Amino acid sequence: WYGWYVTHGPRMGMFIDGSSGAPSSASDNRVAIADDVKDADRNVTPYADAAFRSVWRVRRDLSTGTPLEEWKPSAMVQVHTYKVRLGKAKQFEQIVKRMRSVAEASGKTGAFTWYEGIGGVDNEFILMVARDGWGAFDAPGDLEGVLATIEDPTTRRELLSGYAAFVEDVSSEVWRYRSDLSLIP
Repeated sequence: WYGWYVTHGPRMGMFIDGSSGAPSSASDNRVAIADDVKDADRNVTPYADAAFRSVWRVRRDLSTGTPLEEWKPSAMVQVHTYKVRLGKAKQFEQIVKRMRSVAEASGKTGAFTWYEGIGGVDNEFILMVARDGWGAFDAPGDLEGVLATIEDPTTRRELLSGYAAFVEDVSSEVWRYRSDLSLIP
């Protein structure tokens, strides 16, 4: 599992933990559930109050990299949560695929990892952008910023217009990785 503190954004000060890198089916075949519960009762529950719980699946087809799934977390991560209008997820995914091709063609992009909400966060997507430090924020890290770099003005207008039509709301945060509160095998 990974641990981060939200340093900027709506949930500033909150600790977020999550597991990545294992197939979803691994949750069906956990090895020592009773031991996990005892460990949580001893090391987590006395120090934290759960604020929310959600389930996400990685979308490799939309992503340019998957550092968390490869157990290579960055020092910071820029996190954008996109609330997509009902019935517009497939159109939104097409815009994201175009973003991926633009980002990859530029040769300057880092790891953009997309996740789709499947539990408690329906019609939402998260974009996590790996950042090694504050200097890395000079490069675009959100969907709109990358789409704005498209050179062809007709394509740029078309995609930005679609983005505006498909996205209901966006929130943005910066999370700082805490290796001392994480466990990487």
